[in-house]
Amino acid sequence: MAFILRVRIIDPGDGTIKVGHEFYGLTEQECDTYYREHTSSCEYFAAAVKENRVIEEIDEVDEDELPTPFDVEMEPDEG
Repeated sequence: MAFILRVRIIDPGDGTIKVGHEFYGLTEQECDTYYREHTSSCEYFAAAVKENRVIEEIDEVDEDELPTPFDVEMEPDEG
């Protein structure tokens, strides 16, 4: 089994959700590690966490449901 931690940030201005993050891991602890790492490196995310403006949910999924780079269709460089 694996886990996806979904975190949505509530905008302080109008109370809507404009940004969300997903953290993936084979364990809940792995998801939490990525969550904490992102909190320490992103001021916007850290402020939202500190001000309790996040909605968190964790889902248990099959490992094959975790995304891979091959799941994302890449568009060719137009430059």
